[in-house]
Amino acid sequence: MEQVLYSLPDGWNYQKLKTLIKMHYGKALKAADRIEGEVPVYGSNGVVGSHNEHLWDQPTVVIGRKGSVGEANLAYTPSWTIDTAYYVEIIDHEVLNLMYFYYFADRFDVSSISQKGVKPGINRNDYLNLSFPLPPLNEQERIVEKLDALLTRIDTAIEHLQESVALKSSLLQSALDGQFAAITDRMTIESLTEVKGGKRLPKGEKLSDEETEHPYIRVADFTDKGTIDLSDIKYISKKIHEQIKRYVISKDDLYISIAGTIGKTGFVPPELDGANLTENAAKLVIKDKQQLDLNYLYLFTLTSDFSAQAGLATKTVAQPKLALTRLSKIEIPMSSLGEQKALVSTIETLKSKIHDAEEVLLGKIEDLKSLKASILDSAFKGEL
Repeated sequence: MEQVLYSLPDGWNYQKLKTLIKMHYGKALKAADRIEGEVPVYGSNGVVGSHNEHLWDQPTVVIGRKGSVGEANLAYTPSWTIDTAYYVEIIDHEVLNLMYFYYFADRFDVSSISQKGVKPGINRNDYLNLSFPLPPLNEQERIVEKLDALLTRIDTAIEHLQESVALKSSLLQSALDGQFAAITDRMTIESLTEVKGGKRLPKGEKLSDEETEHPYIRVADFTDKGTIDLSDIKYISKKIHEQIKRYVISKDDLYISIAGTIGKTGFVPPELDGANLTENAAKLVIKDKQQLDLNYLYLFTLTSDFSAQAGLATKTVAQPKLALTRLSKIEIPMSSLGEQKALVSTIETLKSKIHDAEEVLLGKIEDLKSLKASILDSAFKGEL
């Protein structure tokens, strides 16, 4: 894909970037070798740490070479760029304004020059060979001043909308916690369900992408929305299944991750009914469906009360595993089956309303991002 060039206003011209900037390779600096200090250390996607020495002492634009390819970050102070990125030197500040170049680099889609494959990247010679829309310096400064003002307003608006989305999520959590906190009677999980673990594959056996009658559910397949992602399900052979066939999960059970990412809960979709379950998860099998509603149980696992009892609220110490004995002793607020179903209905109605409101907010955020992109496009066509 070739770079698209537009007709420019009088006084503007296209100039190869190699006549305006130099792109220097960053220098490897492992985390273990960094001495914490005031100098920010930049990688391809921004600041990755700090150090007590700088690699470059001037304001610069850091451009991702590997990883976050083409991503641009602005470094005002002396900085260190590691070897996954380039840092830019302006050849003549009387010809090119650093901020004007930064806005170009931040907006430019590098897909036209990036190298494809297992390790995508960009070659600096390809980048330096780009045609750059160059107005007179005073026009660059005017454009930068206008972009600063416009984009700051847009970013502030986006930030406020994102805060509103987060607030709606916290309101749902507060409502959920409040509904369960109002129930005084409590029973343990082990008195209401059978708590059973999953099973690892026999030694030497591996999962397969080839579809069989025996899917194998991993924690990696658990989503944040209480269900299973079907896009990358793995399978086992009939022979392996025969060896671990006692460790399957039903669509009427609730799963919970107990290792790795702990505390993810949800339902198994009908197409995975009877699938084998990883040893990094457990299943809760309801003993009496006239006593406990599955959706009620799931909603309880989303409460702060459940997190506290499971030890998931503690952030200071990494918890390697949630023991089944601890899970079994967690107490659930209990009411009649009818009251449970009413609570579920109340929360689902509230969740639906909040989801609709969030969709509106997220749509406005996308509109603002599109406006931002449009303003930047206009700037480099001389139309701002």
